[in-house]
Amino acid sequence: MSKLTDSDILRALLDETNEFESQNENFEEESENDSDHLSIQSDINSEFEAELPCLESDSDDDIPLSELRQNRASYYTGKDGVTKWQKEQYRSNVRSRAENIITNLPGPKSVARNKMSPLQCFELFITDEMIDEIVNCTNEKISMQTISDHKKLETTKEEMKALFGLLFISGLVRSGRQSTIDLWSTDGTGMDIFRDTMSRNRFGFLLNNLRFDSTATRSERIQTDRLAPIRNIFVLFIKKCQDAYIPHENLTIDEELVAFRGRCSFRQYIPSKPAKYGIKIYSLVDSKTFYTLNMEIYCGKQHENSPFAVSNKPYDLVDRLVQCVSQSSRNVTMDNFFTSYETTENLLKNHKLTVVGTLRANKTCIPPVFKKNREVNSSMFGFQKDITIVSYVPRPRKMVYLMSSLHHDKEIDSATGSKQKPAVITFYNHTKSGVDMVDKLSRTYDVSRNSKRWPLTIFFALLNHAGINGMIIHMFNNGIEKNKTNLRGKFIRELGISLVKEHLNTRRQNQKLPKDLRTRISKYFGNISENLSEPPAKKPNTMQRCSKCPRKKDRKTKYSCKKCYTPICMEHADFFCQECGNFDTNDLN
Repeated sequence: MSKLTDSDILRALLDETNEFESQNENFEEESENDSDHLSIQSDINSEFEAELPCLESDSDDDIPLSELRQNRASYYTGKDGVTKWQKEQYRSNVRSRAENIITNLPGPKSVARNKMSPLQCFELFITDEMIDEIVNCTNEKISMQTISDHKKLETTKEEMKALFGLLFISGLVRSGRQSTIDLWSTDGTGMDIFRDTMSRNRFGFLLNNLRFDSTATRSERIQTDRLAPIRNIFVLFIKKCQDAYIPHENLTIDEELVAFRGRCSFRQYIPSKPAKYGIKIYSLVDSKTFYTLNMEIYCGKQHENSPFAVSNKPYDLVDRLVQCVSQSSRNVTMDNFFTSYETTENLLKNHKLTVVGTLRANKTCIPPVFKKNREVNSSMFGFQKDITIVSYVPRPRKMVYLMSSLHHDKEIDSATGSKQKPAVITFYNHTKSGVDMVDKLSRTYDVSRNSKRWPLTIFFALLNHAGINGMIIHMFNNGIEKNKTNLRGKFIRELGISLVKEHLNTRRQNQKLPKDLRTRISKYFGNISENLSEPPAKKPNTMQRCSKCPRKKDRKTKYSCKKCYTPICMEHADFFCQECGNFDTNDLN
């Protein structure tokens, strides 16, 4: 084992996602029709397009007197006429700024430091408390079903974990959207672990009845909370994420879209996202390890007088998301939907957090002179004591604007060569993709199944996030072996098997199941013959009632089935030689 490094984390998380197209393009690589936050969406934000006027004359005679005065002044004035930016940077301080000094080292907190196995790391986020609540709510739903008694079986915590394990295993083989008929197929194309764990009908029955709140009181709660069907589980999950981990110095705020095409009053359409239709979730993510710290579901405008009614303005949204890292001296990277002068000032003064983000061209804090045509690859800077603004021309008639409370000079990144990119832009490109990478990792081994119920879709997303966060904790606690590949796939495989093992152990002790099935289950425990149920002990020459004959016949027999040990008379028995008797149970179906 070796010490965990940044490159190790990236390799472990990304080595199995190479077939997915990268979504992290830099400024100069974007086409005119790109919908990344750095470029302006022509179909949505056309009013923000930063088109540049053509140069007509360099003579001072054609320049208004007000502009001449500003050109000769030591500062730029924003479009609002109030915000002023110094042309030259303030004197650099020798000492580090207080908002850049981190006192808590990143990594697992004390509650997570001794969690070594994938199952233990997963249970940091999907706890027994949460599973108990899900089991109770699911059983409440099952009890309301008007079906025959043999199907009306309540579930248990053990079986619920097995269900989650099968979801992870289906995601591992990327069969989350595949028909269960194929997964449970007995013609050699299916997977044994699905048939060994539970029947296909039971799997579908549990998913259909899976609930996360009390159905009896939902109609009352939903009057004041649109997220009532998933609220409690979602809040518990976020709390567990924050209790287990201290983030690195750079964080990312962005939106992700959980694919969903069913009926939902707050379903969104975002053409730039892979799913296009779905439920929008705002996330705060560690940009170095892709650990999710905080999330908020966009549910539109809540009902009046609701205790859950909050403002959906970017300023307020960012303020809520960063509460868990307030006063921690971190930096938050955001796109132009979230970034504004007011937001940057608020995070610096009230939360002791710096901001690096792109700006839309219509922001009134941007000086008009920053929007004038200039040479390609040229930059203009404006400075305040704590905030810097920069305008950069990546190609003709195209400008990008960034604001930073982390950078306070005119540094140009020499590694960009002739493009002469400011260090602010290089930093932004390096830290902007935290949420996008979480979304990409979720889609790589997605546990989601087709559903018309949006609470279930959100819960699938929580399982995906729990798998990613759990692996990050696992890597910190165990380190990474050299020359190992597909580490995340191995983590999910071990997690899935660990979740189903307890239920498998119960099934192999069930004498009513065929012996060959119980033998097959035993392979997950390392010893095929270990702990297999023995036939029930009985006294010599003891007669038992035939299980197949009607009760009124009261027919007694000394014979029993060699697979399930059920008493059976000669009328209901067939004869096989020893070679032919070694058949598979599926041949009888």
